[in-house]
Amino acid sequence: MRASFLLLLIVLILGLFLWINLSGALLLTSLGILLFFFVITTSYSDTLLLYLLGAREIRPSDQKKYFEAASQEAYKLQLPSPTLYFYHGALERAFVLQKGNTISLIINRDLLNRCSSTEMRAICFELLLQVKRGFAAKRTRTMFILGLFIWFTHSVIGVFSALVPSENFRRSIDWFLNTLLNPTIDLLYKMILGKRYFKKLERCLSDFPNEKETLEHLGLKIERPGFYYSLPSRKLMELNSITRSKHYQSILALEFLPHEWDYLFSGEGIKRVE
Repeated sequence: MRASFLLLLIVLILGLFLWINLSGALLLTSLGILLFFFVITTSYSDTLLLYLLGAREIRPSDQKKYFEAASQEAYKLQLPSPTLYFYHGALERAFVLQKGNTISLIINRDLLNRCSSTEMRAICFELLLQVKRGFAAKRTRTMFILGLFIWFTHSVIGVFSALVPSENFRRSIDWFLNTLLNPTIDLLYKMILGKRYFKKLERCLSDFPNEKETLEHLGLKIERPGFYYSLPSRKLMELNSITRSKHYQSILALEFLPHEWDYLFSGEGIKRVE
């Protein structure tokens, strides 16, 4: 609800601002752009997020265990079969996106290759459970708002950096941007989604002890205590990302958002997402 309200509020504020300050052809052009933004927001938010994550669709012949796991868990939860994707990132993450009846599962490529068939079923079940209980659409809207904010910020800085001849100065701008951007989107994420999302998901998973136990075992395999959220480690990863493309920096920013696994895999997780 908060994500939808924020999107509506942004559109209304921008519309009023344009109506008051512009006129004639410039007003019509600006309102057209705003209308285009509104259509993208309401109809293609999942598509934009797939682009921002650099997600690639997987064919059944490429990852048989992934397709079998997703199909079985979707049937178990009486949901439509999801479209499956992988992405290349720095952290071992998995995401679910929902827009209407369209469901997308996105898993980090390294994690996808490491998981057994049983672990893959547990991941797909946890992601699809968010759809079944009505959580996924809200999370998709939240990630869309922040993803669009990240993309816009990087685009503006990218245009400005292109005018600067010094490579070292451009990298300094990127480092300064990441230093300010990531804490800002963390704060916005907590304001829009909040920690209650993770608590509700944990209560839902408690109704399925077998799947939850398998997921916790997976957490023991992939969790590296203190690595993701240790300030020195995170800053080193952000510093290293400035040598990479803006797209990679956007992926890293989305990965660093609070994730349900940070809460589910550790008793201290709630402190990380608060």
